[in-house]
Amino acid sequence: MRTSSRISLPAGLTGGKIFCFFLFIVLAPVYAAVVAAQNPLPRSDFQIRNDVTIVLPVMKGTSAKGKSFDRISVFLLGVLRLGQNRLYPVDERVGGGFDFLINRFFAVSTGYLYRTSEPLRNRREFEHRLFFDLTAGYKWKNFTLKDRNRVEYRFRNSRPDIVRYRNKFTFAFRVPKDKKEVFSPFLANEVFYDFHEKDWSMNEFSVGITRKLSKSTAADFYFLRRDSRSGQIRSVNALGVSIKIHL
Repeated sequence: MRTSSRISLPAGLTGGKIFCFFLFIVLAPVYAAVVAAQNPLPRSDFQIRNDVTIVLPVMKGTSAKGKSFDRISVFLLGVLRLGQNRLYPVDERVGGGFDFLINRFFAVSTGYLYRTSEPLRNRREFEHRLFFDLTAGYKWKNFTLKDRNRVEYRFRNSRPDIVRYRNKFTFAFRVPKDKKEVFSPFLANEVFYDFHEKDWSMNEFSVGITRKLSKSTAADFYFLRRDSRSGQIRSVNALGVSIKIHL
């Protein structure tokens, strides 16, 4: 009596199904690698930037020509940036501080802001910032030069705290009509020095115009280019509106 050597498959499990299963096991890693190669993490971003600053005078001063100005003021700040190349909220900030005008050449500012961001999908970041500014500048009849020096301490969640120095130079000139300013084109460049990395880590160049919307409100409309030497996102192109309301 001969014994059959044929192997019986369990009910419902055919040879075709087994072949498909093993084919899936073999090809799944290959497919994942191909998808990852076709969809790498982005190295650049396009953003829409919006921020609003509200200024409340605390103490007034009078210039040599008898004009009134804000000697000390309080400011409140709100920022919303949309990016990830899909107009998704990537940076949200709220904060405030004090401005003190020393004289017509120098001013100091100090403040705090809270920041939450998601520069890459599903990668949330949180931080607290303290900053101190010393700004030197002068306003002539038709143009203005300004150089802001900022030191900021960043308390970052789940990452090392860092200290940065930022220097922003701005040149603006008036475009008048009937002896009234229509708008002011400007150029600005800001460099960043990271004391943790001991390197000039970032540069931001912007160009735009300042337009007075009312007696108490002005807005900057600008294009900005950011280049970074660290992090996943190495370059950012942005269109922005910065509104300042003086109460």
